Amino acid sequence: MVFVRDVMTKQVIVADPDCSILDAAKKMASKKIGGLIVVEFGRPIGLLTERDILWKVTAKEKKPRKVTVREVMASPVITVSPLATLRAAARIMLDHNVRRLVVTRLDEVEGIVTARDLTEGFLETWARARKGGHGPS
Repeated sequence: MVFVRDVMTKQVIVADPDCSILDAAKKMASKKIGGLIVVEFGRPIGLLTERDILWKVTAKEKKPRKVTVREVMASPVITVSPLATLRAAARIMLDHNVRRLVVTRLDEVEGIVTARDLTEGFLETWARARKGGHGPS
């Protein structure tokens, strides 16, 4: 069985809720990532994605230097345990209509898992099952 901890990204990039969207976008661009976990007092309080910036700032012609992450981020953050199965994580994503889940243990951020991570995990599991003669042909 494959768990979230097996496919998640452990090196997460975080943002302060009071930093500007411009600074957050620059951080995302420099790290070549599509989202930041927003953390306050060591706890995840939201998620900022490139889509949030596009729809809530750019498309509304707001100034990214003047808008804070707190104003744009998705909150509350949707979380999953690192010990959850890929199927359980996929169900949470579908139920909440999100593409990213913050992986937490006791309110501490341990990573992030994306829909792409789950897809790769499912494909790897399926390939292993087929190789062992257990999967569909």
